Amino acid sequence: MLVICLVSLVAGNVLLWIWSRGLNFRKDLDNIQQARNPDILFVGNSLLDYRIDSAALNQGAANQGAASGGQTFTPLNTALGATDANDQAFLALYALQQHPQLHTMVVGFYDYQLTEEDRVTPVDLVGNHSIAFDSRIPVREIAAVDHFDTFQTGELLLLRILPMAACRVNIWKYAERLRRSMGGLGIRPETTEIMGRPRSYYVTEPRRFLEDPSHFDSSYEYLFSQATAARMHVVLVLMPMSPIHRKVYYTRQTWQDYMVKLQSLSQQRGFTFVDASAWMPDATQFEDAIHMTGTAATAFSFRLGAELATVPGDTKPGN
Repeated sequence: MLVICLVSLVAGNVLLWIWSRGLNFRKDLDNIQQARNPDILFVGNSLLDYRIDSAALNQGAANQGAASGGQTFTPLNTALGATDANDQAFLALYALQQHPQLHTMVVGFYDYQLTEEDRVTPVDLVGNHSIAFDSRIPVREIAAVDHFDTFQTGELLLLRILPMAACRVNIWKYAERLRRSMGGLGIRPETTEIMGRPRSYYVTEPRRFLEDPSHFDSSYEYLFSQATAARMHVVLVLMPMSPIHRKVYYTRQTWQDYMVKLQSLSQQRGFTFVDASAWMPDATQFEDAIHMTGTAATAFSFRLGAELATVPGDTKPGN
């Protein structure tokens, strides 16, 4: 009986590990590995996921004319839906390790995402947050980004070798598909949580940052420090928002004050700041309150390409 139980346990773990290969973040890591000579890195969540049109991006750069110097881009989009700053940092850092020739990092964000503090424990690593369980991400890097102590790091190591624990919410990928399909129904930001955030978020987050506007979220700070060490140029892009989202949230005085401080911090760090929030003025250009349609994403990529064509080029040693 003991042998049967052990065999069943091993078989269950092996089968679940194989099944978990279909998780979105594993596909993203595979895509990063397989990318061929990318030079510009995109970082973000579902607002940017699948919304970079390479052809349109380069057409926009070419349309810039002499200012672009005939520049073209080979983008690597690591944006992944249902992720937070720490998850995005893991994907981006893996891309930097795999492709040292990357010279520009574009971070797409919305609302107070760049400065909200994330507190993560091993128990929180579920669904797309399970990137930390992939052996391609160094444990020391995870501990640094997530601020894990010795006990939490040990817990992470244990979960890594037990797929039945690490992949305990494999069903997440199906929940994510359902979430995306329901996105087309739209949401009412004045009465509903936005991306899982309560309405109070739009009061407490700007207030906290305005009290101390000296730093970004700790995960982004770690990522930006690595990008700076690699002599990459960082571009922060406030993503296009639907008219209703901008009317409800971006017309507030707290948002205006927040934006002044955020742009000031970006300038202090030597980052380029692009406010694209009003680039798509028509509600029909959005699947819901915050996600662009495919057509709008192409238009966004074209305009962003023109913006990026004016950003300093490759600053790597020897170039």
